[in-house]
Amino acid sequence: MDSDILEALRELMEPELAGIQRQGSGLYVTQERRYGRLMLRFDFDPSAESLRMYTTVPPPPGAGPEFLVWCLSTNTLYWDVKIGLDAHGMLLVHSDVDLDQEDLTSTARVLLDRVKAMYELLDDDLVEYLLKNKLATPAQIERFTRSERR
Repeated sequence: MDSDILEALRELMEPELAGIQRQGSGLYVTQERRYGRLMLRFDFDPSAESLRMYTTVPPPPGAGPEFLVWCLSTNTLYWDVKIGLDAHGMLLVHSDVDLDQEDLTSTARVLLDRVKAMYELLDDDLVEYLLKNKLATPAQIERFTRSERR
């Protein structure tokens, strides 16, 4: 049953999320974004009938308490997507989505909307913060500004 749900969600999201694949009790997709190469995971929790979607990225070197305040402030801007730290000190951008087994099309639409919000948080807000506060590495600066010129 769980594998049927995951496969149905994968098929529904694949047209907009090229390369999405099944892995164990979830889905994943790797994409090149302005921020960089991101692996987005969707972990299915059958008992809670929900999916947690997330990606992790390293925190910027040299960022101090101001960066954590910035992370908290983004949580007020993005209602359904949050940013924090995981147990390993990585930035965790995540969202929880309830599964509607009666309407998987709506669930897939919500997931795709949250993916867009996550990418906006990373590609726009985080990138601009890193550039403005001179926390990006030279390679990141090149990538971020090259992406702007496209």
